[in-house]
Amino acid sequence: MTRARELASRYSFIHIHQALRYLALLGGEAERLLSIGEKDVMKTIRVNTLLTSVEELEERLAAKGVVTRRHPYIWYGLVVEETPYSIGALHEYMQGLYTIQGPASMMAVPALRPEEAGRIADMCAGAGVKTSQIAQHNPEAPILALDINSRKLLALKNNMSRLAVFNVAALHMDARRLPGLGRFDAVLLDAPCSGEGLLPFPRGRWRRSFSDILSRVELQLQLLDAGLDALEPGGVLVYATCSIAVEENEYVVNTLLEARGDFVVEEPRVPGDPGVTSYIGLRLDPSLSRCRRFLPHRHRTEGFTICRLVKTG
Repeated sequence: MTRARELASRYSFIHIHQALRYLALLGGEAERLLSIGEKDVMKTIRVNTLLTSVEELEERLAAKGVVTRRHPYIWYGLVVEETPYSIGALHEYMQGLYTIQGPASMMAVPALRPEEAGRIADMCAGAGVKTSQIAQHNPEAPILALDINSRKLLALKNNMSRLAVFNVAALHMDARRLPGLGRFDAVLLDAPCSGEGLLPFPRGRWRRSFSDILSRVELQLQLLDAGLDALEPGGVLVYATCSIAVEENEYVVNTLLEARGDFVVEEPRVPGDPGVTSYIGLRLDPSLSRCRRFLPHRHRTEGFTICRLVKTG
């Protein structure tokens, strides 16, 4: 408790209960997590391979003085090391040759492997950054994008147009109603969460009470339950959050593993640390070690968690 008080005093953007959770999760590394700032996280863009190649975009950006290197975890990502301009104001961005995306966020769609799927759904599509990434992997499959926020869907429409994505249909609806739209081979659930993975950024530095976490857990359970209902047998659902909280990730999946018993956790074949199976005296299913975690102080990414689930019957 003394150490938690010290951390909460030193890092005023967290509550003492947050410090206790970070210490339980990371031990002596907790302060390293809290000391990471925005400048320590890779600034990344995703090359839109529907319109250009990685090599061509590298050359075009270099000609404008933008220094890039390859993303360490994914072949069509670039890390922006130096730029004389705002990376979202270049002609290449306006032309849809790339989009701005977090370095760990880019790993959720490869974990889904949409190129192997037929009918695909993106349950909480937002502005469509991952929706367009799904289309990049599979430009032929029908993709259904849902969101409850109509303004985000307007941004999605604009993004699909800019990125030359033509196989997405968007619906303004609560994703918990997805099973009523039929069955899918692949479902992405980038769930609404506390955003604890955004601690390195000013927008992520706000005090979260435990009730903030729990209110999201209830919604996450409902969304994941609906997503699993909408899957064909043998179908794949990727559950992802920009949160490092066990409560919002492994605990959510574990709760439905116990309640349903009709899916398994599978290796996502992406990098990252193993999922958590023991936390504050709570023993979770050993298969949850197959989830993947990205931590700012270890991977130079935003905090992010990815679980690949396969429906068994």
